[in-house]
Amino acid sequence: MMQSSSSLSLALVAAGAAAASALVTLALVQKKRKTWTAEELVAYRRSIFPDSYDPEQTVPKDVLEKMLESANWAPTHGRSEPWRFIIFSTPEAKLRLGEFEAELYKRMCPADKFIQKKYEKKVKSKLASSYVIAICMKRQESERLPELDEICSVACAVQNMHLVATDYGVGAYWSSGGPLFSDEMKEFLGLGEKDKCLGLFYVGVPKGEHPKGARKPMAAKVSWVEK
Repeated sequence: MMQSSSSLSLALVAAGAAAASALVTLALVQKKRKTWTAEELVAYRRSIFPDSYDPEQTVPKDVLEKMLESANWAPTHGRSEPWRFIIFSTPEAKLRLGEFEAELYKRMCPADKFIQKKYEKKVKSKLASSYVIAICMKRQESERLPELDEICSVACAVQNMHLVATDYGVGAYWSSGGPLFSDEMKEFLGLGEKDKCLGLFYVGVPKGEHPKGARKPMAAKVSWVEK
């Protein structure tokens, strides 16, 4: 089993505090950003996981704010603007989120499928990130719009954030499923009964080379109707 919660908590808070004190402006942000075509930027976007972040650097807040502003311009049916973002930005807040998710995973997971490393990673991934953003959908009170429309709008908002992160050389990753979709997580985040948590968006300074991407040919995924 994991070392005692108190000792681990203290160690992780210390690590997070050290990372927070080492606030460094991204070199890529200091330079003129690359001139992209829209197609190039979309194709360059990658999911970059927290274990690939440099904990000694922090994404500048103004870059995060640009990401959030871009999210606000996502498509929205009926202008419902259902996206809501809860940002965990301090070591203490990220630790609290990580420990809650870890314990939730432990309670929900069958004993024979429990993985200790996965449990520990729930916390470590939070502290390796500059910010962890809970991706939430605020359900329209009248429920006039289909819920799926609202979920799709939130997904578009996240894609906008991810593209701007890519433009600034920032690593980002959308994690979903499992405990994140639970009523317990919804209550932890203070969401309404009909609202939803759609996952966590990790943001950090990437280290190492930009990962290569791969896609199957688009032609295999398209059907043309001409009659």
